[in-house]
Amino acid sequence: MDSVFDQGVEYLIRARDDVKHCAELEQQQKQICEQEEKLQKAVSQEEKSINDEINSTIKKRKAEIENTYDSQLDASRKKVKKAQDKKSKEKSERVGQRVDEETAGIKENSRQLKIEMKTLFKKNRVPSFCRSGLYYSLFMPKGIGEIFMLFLWIIIGLAALPYGMYLLFAKVVFAGKPVADAPFFMAVVIGVTLIIVLGIYFLIFNVTKVQHRDAIAEGRKIRNQIKANDKNIKAIKNAINKDKDESQYELGAYDDKINRFQEEMDMIAQQKQAALTEFEQNTKITITNEINSRRMPKLEEMKQQQAALEEERNAIDNQVKEVSLNIADTYTKYLGKNICKEEVLNDVIHIMESEQIATVSEGLAIYKGETPHKTETTEN
Repeated sequence: MDSVFDQGVEYLIRARDDVKHCAELEQQQKQICEQEEKLQKAVSQEEKSINDEINSTIKKRKAEIENTYDSQLDASRKKVKKAQDKKSKEKSERVGQRVDEETAGIKENSRQLKIEMKTLFKKNRVPSFCRSGLYYSLFMPKGIGEIFMLFLWIIIGLAALPYGMYLLFAKVVFAGKPVADAPFFMAVVIGVTLIIVLGIYFLIFNVTKVQHRDAIAEGRKIRNQIKANDKNIKAIKNAINKDKDESQYELGAYDDKINRFQEEMDMIAQQKQAALTEFEQNTKITITNEINSRRMPKLEEMKQQQAALEEERNAIDNQVKEVSLNIADTYTKYLGKNICKEEVLNDVIHIMESEQIATVSEGLAIYKGETPHKTETTEN
């Protein structure tokens, strides 16, 4: 068998045609791969779109069911609250009536005691301010509350007021004057203020408590009785408020309404649960099937196109593989990879045909510059 290098231009023409055919197959292979990639993205997007529609539709339908029942539950809750508010108002009124009824005697006794005290003080010409709680706190205290009040007024009268007067005279009345900075100024102002305060206190003490000792003492007893009545009233009120028995207030009509509305809420809640169970077990499947039946044909058609492209690509892959191996075995291993290119083979073929070269070996030598062109030889 002759060497490939001894063959004529037909060998290179076959090589060029095979290389060109292989390039065309590779280009076709590339186009099919691009089409397949685009179709794969389209299939993925369509699948995602279908799943999104299914999920959003299911979520929306479920929310509609929940909102429908929740609105009914809210309406029932408002009815319950309204009935409870009316019951509470009615109970409060009736509790107030009960308190008034059970404390009426004590309140009347306190009223009579106040009249008695007023009459007593008027008869003995005791000033009316002596009946006040402040007076008894300052001049005849009894109990923690009045003792605390006395202590507070002592602080105010013997400390806060004198110091306040000092600040008034030092910062306002005699502001900027030398006397305000004198060492004795503070002692004088505070001392004078204390004298005035104590003077007023003992003046009231002498005019009232000393001169009307018996009436003031009797007033103390009356105030103690009134205070005891107030504690008794408070105890009765607390006992009534803590009483859990509502039967005496005749609130059964409100309880019936509240129970009826509660039963209505329970029934709606059960219906809601049943509707959601039905939705999960059946409606979701129905929605999914409806969307799939409407959109799956298009997706299946796209997948069929994808399968057809895959089959076509596999066929082209095999052809490219077969042609590439044939070129490698028939041409590349002899001519080299750099020569087995369409543009290079065209150049060598052109040289051989234009210069009438008989063998591949000579054509390659001229192409590579190892041998001069025949035209150059002839000219020389």
